[in-house]
Amino acid sequence: MDKKVLEIQALLISKGYKFTRSRKAMTELFVTTPDHLKPEDIHKLTKDQGVSVPTVYRNLDLMVRLGIIKEIEIHHDRFYELDLFSRKKLHMHFHCRVCGQIKEYSNPEIFKSMIEQRDYLESVFEDDIDDITIVMTGTCADCIKAGRSPSA
Repeated sequence: MDKKVLEIQALLISKGYKFTRSRKAMTELFVTTPDHLKPEDIHKLTKDQGVSVPTVYRNLDLMVRLGIIKEIEIHHDRFYELDLFSRKKLHMHFHCRVCGQIKEYSNPEIFKSMIEQRDYLESVFEDDIDDITIVMTGTCADCIKAGRSPSA
């Protein structure tokens, strides 16, 4: 079994949860895919392993609470991605309104500026900000080149 899957298994067990067949299937899916997955996608990709729709939602809630995965809301849709092994302090996404693609941005200069903003906000408001998630929406370069535009 993959090292990350074993680490998630150990985390679940240490918190008093069983590493069920369904949790294993979902864990393996998150460990092996870089995609941002909707609950429907997760069910579609794990149903042949006996994972039901209610089981997907119960395990998503648990895995988010334990910090294994991260939930991102984009236009009232929820997407999930592996978060436990992420060393990023910042997470920037771009969602294309035309084709639905979700990209992740990673730019050291932008991140440096955002970290400075985070530090400033922490000092002024005395809060402890441990994560910054930004979702930008627009039309991706591929759709622009193809002349596709968002429907009204």
